[in-house]
Amino acid sequence: MDDHDDDRIPAVAWHRGCAIEDQQPSERIELVKRAIDYVHGLSLDDADVLVTYAGAARNPPEARLYAAARLEALWQLASEERRLRPGISLDLIRASVAGLGTRRWREPDCYASLLDGPGGVEREVPLPDWE
Repeated sequence: MDDHDDDRIPAVAWHRGCAIEDQQPSERIELVKRAIDYVHGLSLDDADVLVTYAGAARNPPEARLYAAARLEALWQLASEERRLRPGISLDLIRASVAGLGTRRWREPDCYASLLDGPGGVEREVPLPDWE
């Protein structure tokens, strides 16, 4: 196990292979599941929609990470099949979700990363310091 593994936010549940982060009320977890379902239902032809979704701080972090993972897979598949890669920037996608899923960059007052800036959905109860 490396330092990165120690920094991961613990999962309290899984939905469609996506970890659902701890310290959320059950109502919020249901909302996260619906958001993951939404991302799952998007066609890979909707790459622009997935890019926008991944970058929106108001969307649940778990669903944003899923959107980014789908875009990375789309890029990789096109590369392996020697097809034209989608007109998306992997650097932009990675930057859009940077810090999500890690305790170090977890926004204590919102469901977002500290790197997102303003715009995340406010938590019902702020998180305590983890260190």
